[in-house]
Amino acid sequence: MKNDSQIRSRHSSPAVTDSPVLVADAAVQTTGTATGVKASLLSKSKRRLLNNKELLAKKYLQRKAALVQKGRKLKKEIQISNYLKPDTSKVTYGRTPDGTVFAVPTTEDMVTALLDPSKPKSFSDYLTLTILTFYVILYFALPNPICKWTFLGIYAVSRIAYNGGLGFLLYQQSVHKALTRWAEQSMVFSKPGPNASSFKKWSYDLIKRELSSKMGSDYDFESVPLEYNTWLLYRRVVDLILMSDFTSYMLFAFCCASIPENQSMTLHVGRWLAGISLFIFNLWVKLDAHRVVKDYAWYWGDFFFLEDLELCFDGVFELVPHPMYSVGYAGYYGISLMAASYTLLAVSIAAHAMQFAFLFIVENPHIAKTYGPPPTKAKN
Repeated sequence: MKNDSQIRSRHSSPAVTDSPVLVADAAVQTTGTATGVKASLLSKSKRRLLNNKELLAKKYLQRKAALVQKGRKLKKEIQISNYLKPDTSKVTYGRTPDGTVFAVPTTEDMVTALLDPSKPKSFSDYLTLTILTFYVILYFALPNPICKWTFLGIYAVSRIAYNGGLGFLLYQQSVHKALTRWAEQSMVFSKPGPNASSFKKWSYDLIKRELSSKMGSDYDFESVPLEYNTWLLYRRVVDLILMSDFTSYMLFAFCCASIPENQSMTLHVGRWLAGISLFIFNLWVKLDAHRVVKDYAWYWGDFFFLEDLELCFDGVFELVPHPMYSVGYAGYYGISLMAASYTLLAVSIAAHAMQFAFLFIVENPHIAKTYGPPPTKAKN
C-alpha cells in the first residue's frame, strides 16, 4: 500500500507541469506587466519633463518680466539722474565784492516753498504760517468795526516794516556793507570751535538748518561765501514781512468791502469787471517780472553780490520801467474797485506812494552806483 506522500506527489505534479497554455499566459502576463511598468515610467518621465519645461518656461517668463521691469526702472532712474544732474552750461556764477567767484546755488520762489505741502519747511516758514493763520482767526473773531481798524494797523506796521525797515537795511548794506560786516564780525556762519559756548553752537546749528532746509544739493552752507549766506538770511526776513503785508492788506480789504446803495447794475458789473481785470493784470506783471529777474533781483541780491549774468529785460519790462513798483500795483486799485471802498483806495494810494519812495531813495541810487547811471539821449 502506497503511502500518503506518494499519493500526494502523484496528484500534485500535474499542477506544476500542467498545460503550456497556462505557462504562455503567465509569460504574457509577466511581459504585459513589464510593458505596463515601462509605459508608466515613460509616462511619468514625460509628465515630469513637461512639468520641468512648464516650470522652466514660467521661470523664464518671470525672469524676463523682472528684467523688463528692472530695465524700465533703470531707464527711469537714468532719466531722473540726468534731470537732476546739474547742467554746467546753465550754472550761474556770482562775484563777491572782494572778487571771489562761486557757483550760485539755485533757489525756489517764496510762494511755492511756503504753500506747497510737498516742499520742506524751515523754522521761518512755520513762523510765517503761524502768523498768517493768526490773522485769519482774528478776521473771523473780531466784529467788523474793530476788525477793520485792527487790520489797518497791522497793514500799516507791515508796510512800514517793508518800505522803512527793509529799505533801511538795504541802504545800510549798499552804502556801508552793514549786513555782511555784521555777519563777519559776529561769525554767525563760522563753525564754532570745541571751546565755544553752548549758545554759539546752538545758534550756528539753527542758522545752518534754517538756510539749508530749503536748498538743493548744489548748496553747501560752509563753502559758499559769507555774502551769499547773508543774503539767504535776509530773504527769510523779507518773506515774513511781505507775506504779512499782503495778507493783512487782503483782510483789510474784506473788512472794507460793501455793496453801494442806489448803484445801477451797469455800474456794479462794470466795477467788478474793471477790478478783476486790474487784478489779473497785476498778477501777470508780477509773474512775468519774476520770470525775468528771478529770485536774485527779486530779493535785491545785487546788494550783496553780483551775478555774471546778462539779463534780457523783455516782456513787461518793455512796457514800463520798474513794472513791479509802477503797474505792478494795479491790483491795489482793482481790489479797491471791487470792495467799493474809498478808505481802501486811500490806503492803497498811500502804500503805492511809499513804494515809490523806497524806489527813489534806496533802489535807484544803488542801481546807479552798481551799474552806472542810465544813458542819456544825445541832443541834436
